[in-house]
Amino acid sequence: MDNQLDTKHPQDSSSSLETQQGTSVIFDTYSQQPANFYQEWLDSQCSLIDGAQSALVLAPLDEGDNTYHPMAIWPQDSGALADLHGLAEEIINNRSALVTALPASVPGHEIFAIGYPIILDDELIAVATVAVAVSSEQELKRAMQLLELGGSALEVLKLRLEKQQRLTKDDSLERSIDFLASVQSEPDYASSAMRLVTELAVMLNCDRVSLGNCQKGHSKVLHLSHSTQFGKRMNLIRCIEEVMDEAIDQQQSVVYPNPDLESSSVVIAHAKLSQQQGDAVVLSVPLYVANNIVGALTFERNPDIPFTEQEVAQCESIAALVIPALEDKRLNDRALLLKVWDSGKTQFSRLFGAGYLGRKLLFILSAALIIFFSVAQGSYRLSADAKLDSYIQRVIAAPYDGYIHSAVHRAGDVVKKDQMLVQLDDRDLHLERLKWLSEEAKLNRQYQEALAFHDRAKLNIINAQQTQIKAQLDLVNSQLERAKLLSPFDGLIVSGDLSQRLGGAVQKGEVLFEVSPLHFYRINLLVKESRIADVLIGQDGTLHLSALPETPFEFVVTKITPLTEAKDGATFFVVEASLQGESLQLQPGMEGVGKIYIDERNLLSIWTREMQEWMRLKVWSWWG
Repeated sequence: MDNQLDTKHPQDSSSSLETQQGTSVIFDTYSQQPANFYQEWLDSQCSLIDGAQSALVLAPLDEGDNTYHPMAIWPQDSGALADLHGLAEEIINNRSALVTALPASVPGHEIFAIGYPIILDDELIAVATVAVAVSSEQELKRAMQLLELGGSALEVLKLRLEKQQRLTKDDSLERSIDFLASVQSEPDYASSAMRLVTELAVMLNCDRVSLGNCQKGHSKVLHLSHSTQFGKRMNLIRCIEEVMDEAIDQQQSVVYPNPDLESSSVVIAHAKLSQQQGDAVVLSVPLYVANNIVGALTFERNPDIPFTEQEVAQCESIAALVIPALEDKRLNDRALLLKVWDSGKTQFSRLFGAGYLGRKLLFILSAALIIFFSVAQGSYRLSADAKLDSYIQRVIAAPYDGYIHSAVHRAGDVVKKDQMLVQLDDRDLHLERLKWLSEEAKLNRQYQEALAFHDRAKLNIINAQQTQIKAQLDLVNSQLERAKLLSPFDGLIVSGDLSQRLGGAVQKGEVLFEVSPLHFYRINLLVKESRIADVLIGQDGTLHLSALPETPFEFVVTKITPLTEAKDGATFFVVEASLQGESLQLQPGMEGVGKIYIDERNLLSIWTREMQEWMRLKVWSWWG
């Protein structure tokens, strides 16, 4: 016979019947899914294969594991498995059934090693190899077929186990979510924790469930199921806290009684609590939040109902899902000062503990800057809005009621001294002057006639009339002279534009122009009320105008007026200053920012002055 043989279904009815009967026995045997189903499957399989000498099953220990380990051997005391193990490794590499002859033999029979890979969903879940003594190729094929069909039973068992695990996991997850929903529905931490331990006690049929918090390396019981009040120094409470400490120290769930741990010293507190409660079964589960232990749960139950591995896993699953939400509630329910204290300790430990290099560098840099600016000195300059005004302004007003004849200049023009600004219409004045001159000539003739007749009374009357006429002529001549309004000095016309009023009437005293001298300005600074105490007459400063931001102008404070202005909800004092030097670029009305030099001060106090003043004012208003 060949050393390797592909397996095929037999065509004869007798072998098919045997195969079906064997398969039925296999399914009946494993319908209950025994704990060591590999060994029992192999025992049943070898009992069906005539001439089976020895057998071996290799399978991974865990799901996803690529290493295959011996899971079952037949018979139990068999030692000649080296050839079977080598064949199994070859099947694992090739993922196909193999047959190979072995050097050993039985009288009248040859011994072959047959192996079959059990594949489920493209995953090799096990490899079964059997050493069988056969006398014909037909017997070898029948043995291979039984092994192949038996593998299908193993696949079904694998699927059943996976389904059972999945259902168990889904049920555990569903219960955990229900617990989370019930805990989240409570308004505060105390009621949420009380509901958690009470529902856990009901679900697991426990006599008592305790919830503790880990504080400074020691557990403290906070809540007991079915009990809202309990003495903090009861012996029972102290014993439960010791049980929690044992679980926290071991960082794993502890069940007592446990034959593997009863002789160990790590369950002393568990044993003590069990004895106090009449040999009760005790389970303690440490609680984690972000890989940090925050407390523990302790379960106490009747000694007749021990905790199963599934129940322990379910408790751990519920704790892993619910405790982070419960811990958030506990932290949020703390007093504000306690939150601030804990947050400060956390930041302090991060700053001076291991890690967080960027934060440490930032702290060192900030501290260095604060120390530097606390020691460094700088110029304290007071900033204020500034406006440039003419130092004096001369008003050019209408000398009498009249009409505008001509206007040569307007606002913004530079004029010289005695340069005409406006000409009033003087034709009526000339006519009036002629009138009074004719009256004067008439009186002169009358005066000559009275003098010829020596009429002294008439002479006195005429003298009085001549004096009156002379006064009228002087008035008319004066008005004629003032009909031309001239510039009083070299300067700039600040306001006034009569070019659109030619021929229009003006009234006596009406302001026609305002003229200010050139290069003679004063600065009006608006200093905030809270800073006016720093300003003194004679202090220097620098002015930067919006129109000339790159050109600084020096000034000296000349007057602190008692006048105030309200602006943007604040009060400002008007401080006058005079410019040092002249510039042809300056114009009245320009605005900018003036900085008054006060003295040399600490830089940090300069930058934080307004905040310090505000804090002093608030403190004084509260406790003054």
